[in-house]
Amino acid sequence: MQLKFDWLIVLENLRRGIMVTDTTLAGPAGPRIIYVNLALLKMTGYGRDELAGKTPRILQGKHTDRAVVGSLKKQLLNREVFHGQTWNYRKSGEPFLMNWYCYAIYGERPKPIYYVAEQEDVTELETLRLKQRLLVNPHDPDALTFFSVLQEWKSARKKA
Repeated sequence: MQLKFDWLIVLENLRRGIMVTDTTLAGPAGPRIIYVNLALLKMTGYGRDELAGKTPRILQGKHTDRAVVGSLKKQLLNREVFHGQTWNYRKSGEPFLMNWYCYAIYGERPKPIYYVAEQEDVTELETLRLKQRLLVNPHDPDALTFFSVLQEWKSARKKA
């Protein structure tokens, strides 16, 4: 029995955000976005037309951990699967903690033809986890830093 399979329908309906880029890692421009699914659009608040052809750096901002982003590039160049977590920003400027995996897709040749990133907003989960840590240690530096990023956004929004 042969089944007709539409990959685009599958990608569009995944719960994790999916971003596909070209493989340009050299230079200041970086890779360009080729495709994003509905979950990523919902997570970021951007439209497809606003992301197409842009670099994923459009999601980065003040609290994005540059060391994590540097590790991403290094691991991709070493043909490894990257896993990381850092602050990214919605179109509105609101920070969210993003957990993601990124890896190369290969065609018939040994050179990558695309990079795929599976992305998930873990802000709510981390909020719960870090609130529990603060109950144990009210001076937990990781928890305090996390909540200061969220508070900074809330304060800036109230002033605007």
